[in-house]
Amino acid sequence: MFVDFDGTITKVDVGNSFFRRFGSEAESLKAVEKWKKGDLSGSGLLLQEAEYVDVSEKEAREFCRACEIDASFKKFYLSCIEHGIDVTILSDGLDFYITEILEANGLPGIPFYSNIAHFDTRKISIELPYQSECTKCGNCKGHQILMMTGPDDVVVYIGNGFSDRCAVQYADIVFAKDDLLRYCEENNITYFPFTSFDDILVKFSKTVASGNFRKRHRAELNRREAYSAE
Repeated sequence: MFVDFDGTITKVDVGNSFFRRFGSEAESLKAVEKWKKGDLSGSGLLLQEAEYVDVSEKEAREFCRACEIDASFKKFYLSCIEHGIDVTILSDGLDFYITEILEANGLPGIPFYSNIAHFDTRKISIELPYQSECTKCGNCKGHQILMMTGPDDVVVYIGNGFSDRCAVQYADIVFAKDDLLRYCEENNITYFPFTSFDDILVKFSKTVASGNFRKRHRAELNRREAYSAE
C-alpha cells in the first residue's frame, strides 16, 4: 500500500506552507500555477521555490513539528500492520518535515521516499535522488510504484493532489479526495472517496475480511506495459 503525505496524512500541504512561510509566497504561488499548467516540471518547481527560502534548520523543524496529521491515520496504520499490510509513504515533498512530523506523532520508522533538503545556514538546497524520466514530478510516485511492485501485486494508493496523478495510473484500488478525486473523475479512473482515514479503514476492513482484492484492468495493463518497456 502506498500513501501520499502532504494533505493526505497531514491536514495541510506542509511543503506549500513551508515555502510560503519561509520563502516568497508570491513566487511560490506563481511557480505552482506554472507547474499545474505543465509549464514547469516538479523538480523545477522545488528548485525554484527553494531559491527564496530564508530559514535555519532549527526553525524549519520546529515549524513542521507543529503541523497536524489526520487524527485517524495512526489507527489506520496500526490496523494495516496488524493485518500484515505494508505501508509506504510516497512524497514529492521534502524528507525533513516527513521525519519530524512522523516522530512528533509517535510514528517513526514508516518507510518513505521523497526529495531531500540540505540546510546551509539560512539556505536550503534540494537533492532529487529518485528523479526519473517523468517531467511532471521530482520524485515520481508512479515510477516508485513500478520499482517496488511486480505484475501480480494488487496496488493500493491513497492521495489527494496534483502530484498523485502518475501513481493512480498503476493503482488497482484508489482512495482519493480533493484535486485527485476530480482528476480521477475526469479521466474515468475508478476510486473510493474519503475525507479521513476512518473512511478508508471502514472500506478497507471489509475488503480485508472478504479477501476481495481485485486488480483494476487498466492499471494492470499499464503496469505490464511499463515492465515490458524496461
